[in-house]
Formats: sequence, C-alpha cells, structure tokens
Amino acid sequence: MTIEAQKLEVINKIALLQDTLLLARVKQILDKSDIQKSSSKLRQAGWGKGIFTYVADDFDDTPEGFEDYMPQK
Repeated sequence: MTIEAQKLEVINKIALLQDTLLLARVKQILDKSDIQKSSSKLRQAGWGKGIFTYVADDFDDTPEGFEDYMPQK
C-alpha cells in the first residue's frame, strides 16, 4: 500500500469518527507532530548578528564580591 493510499484510508476513518474523545486524541497527536517538525529545524549560525550594539568596557572585569568564585591565575 502506498503512502497516499494510507493517508486516504486514515482520512476516511477520521471523517467517520463519532467519538469526541477519540477525535480529540487524534487532534492532539497531529498537533504534537506539527510541534516536533517545527522544533527539529537546525540552528543557523549568525542569526544574532547585530543584536548586541554595545558592550561595556568593564564587561570582562570580575564584579566586587565574586573574587572567591574565580579561578586562581
């Protein structure tokens, strides 16, 4: 059976459903499938370029009171 034939069979069965709980479960499965498709996209390097337009001069300085947490040089 081809994928298209399987899809048509599932669609026909869904169209005949009378049980609202079962129909809600089918919808939940389909919605979950949509979320997985959208979250599986790979990240693209450089998407944040230009977001940070200013970095303070003391950015790399250790804030007062945090000296004990810094590695010893």
